[in-house]
Amino acid sequence: MHIQKNTSPLLLTTCFTALFLTACGGGGGSSSGSDGVASTDTTNTENTNTNQDNTDTDNNPTNSCQLDANEQDMLDQVNAARASGYTCGSDDLPAVSALTWNCDLEAAALSHSTDMATNNFFSHTGSDGLSVSNRVDAQNYNWSAVGENIAAGQTSVTQVVTGWLNSEGHCRNIMNGNFTEFGSSRVDSATADYPTYWTQVFARPR
Repeated sequence: MHIQKNTSPLLLTTCFTALFLTACGGGGGSSSGSDGVASTDTTNTENTNTNQDNTDTDNNPTNSCQLDANEQDMLDQVNAARASGYTCGSDDLPAVSALTWNCDLEAAALSHSTDMATNNFFSHTGSDGLSVSNRVDAQNYNWSAVGENIAAGQTSVTQVVTGWLNSEGHCRNIMNGNFTEFGSSRVDSATADYPTYWTQVFARPR
């Protein structure tokens, strides 16, 4: 069955925690808005995962990856929102500490953006059936909290960050003071339904 290509940008984040955020609709549901679909994907410290007891504790935000201009812009815009506080839905959230870039989280984000672009889908569940926590585990990142925002179709960092901040669930991930580290990725495609696929991964090391 052929699905007609949709050029409207999308935003998405699914719940992956015992306490669902309000935008989740009780378990990965969505609320539609002018900029697409929104929900939230956050795994809290109560979530158990078989790979969390690994011995690799090198969650150094200054490890060997180099931020390009777009990645630096993404980090700067996210931290600008965190520094000033932000209204997410009807709640005025206070300023929180800046996130630091982490190469392992960037790699987890890149793997998912690449998967979505290559296999032409839009979901927090990868083509292999795995979730953000699995993708972060695969990078040997020993986390105590993890979350993910995804989007498709936006053409610039400013457009996608604005869309996420205007969507309550995504905004809450960006403004979550429990997260301390961050990585993101944009992958372009000439063959998938959307020209761009974006992933943000947030975490706090154990």
